Amino acid sequence: MPSSGDGADRARWHLGGLLTIRAAAQDTNGSLAVIEERAARGYTTPPHVHRREDETLFVIDGTLEYTVGGGAATVTAGEAAFLPRGVPHNFAVVSDQAHYLVIVTPGGFERFFSEVSPPAAAQRLPTPADHPHTDPVRMAASAARLGTTVFDASDRGALAAVRVALVSPSLHEITGAYRVIEDAVASAGPLADAVVDALALRLAEVAAARLSEHPVHARSLILLGILAERAGRDLPIGVPALVAAVRPDWPEATALAAAYLLAHFPSDAAAIESALRVTLLTEPDLGRLRRCLTEPGSVEQLGRVWPSPTMWTLDPAERDLDRRWRAALPVTAETVSELWRSETVALLAYLGAKAEHAVETALRDA
Repeated sequence: MPSSGDGADRARWHLGGLLTIRAAAQDTNGSLAVIEERAARGYTTPPHVHRREDETLFVIDGTLEYTVGGGAATVTAGEAAFLPRGVPHNFAVVSDQAHYLVIVTPGGFERFFSEVSPPAAAQRLPTPADHPHTDPVRMAASAARLGTTVFDASDRGALAAVRVALVSPSLHEITGAYRVIEDAVASAGPLADAVVDALALRLAEVAAARLSEHPVHARSLILLGILAERAGRDLPIGVPALVAAVRPDWPEATALAAAYLLAHFPSDAAAIESALRVTLLTEPDLGRLRRCLTEPGSVEQLGRVWPSPTMWTLDPAERDLDRRWRAALPVTAETVSELWRSETVALLAYLGAKAEHAVETALRDA
């Protein structure tokens, strides 16, 4: 425990509340940290996600509302809530006053409060007149150094919009929510990995819950495809589950959106093609899908993408001439792969744009 006995040297004002670091990593051989907090109604932590530590809230008095991965719940005196690492979460005081513990495992993140929050000279809650402010930019930078991502206003708006898309019964509200998410996903600025993963998880949740309700939810798949392209890596969205969810009675917009998204995952090519073959996709669109999922082994397979790989039919003489012409090109295997990736980007853009057009058409006809 802190050498001062009462921990007064570890008291800090944070976001308008009073916290005291009762046990730090140095006191527990790194195993945990315990932070005691007192705050009034309106105290809210920004949505954030930890890479290395879990948080547990234990309420001594009052009521907290917390969200984990977008799902909301409350916890009151004598109860605890677990906020795991790797999942976006936040909490807020919803009673007049609240007294609670934040237990961080393993310890170390308590350094964040020492870095960003001013010392508290008195063990009392601040009044509105002396409300100390915590610089959000400094807070985000300090958290990042400790392996935690604090979502900025744009990120929080997108996560809130995903929640609307998940629960709202209003087509107008849902359409507006997808516009907000699109603005964030297609923004020119970089997206932190934690933000990408958080949005991907939530959009996959929307797809699983509401894809069969209306073609507007095909946008959840389109947005997942954009995130996959921006991330350039696998997303935590469960591709096999998405493939298994494909239905032959999907409207055109949903089938096209699924083709656009799943075209990013060539390791599951056989299952993807088998699942989407029974949908309303046309043979040209299936050809585009196959083309995106299959990297060519030679230059002879390149350049057959517009208007569709399925429309490039040559008679034997033309095929022989084409083969000899391509064989004479001074290209390496690396060049073939590079050209294939460039062509694939164009095909993915076409599939995505066609899916978005189908969604807009469905909305106009609704």
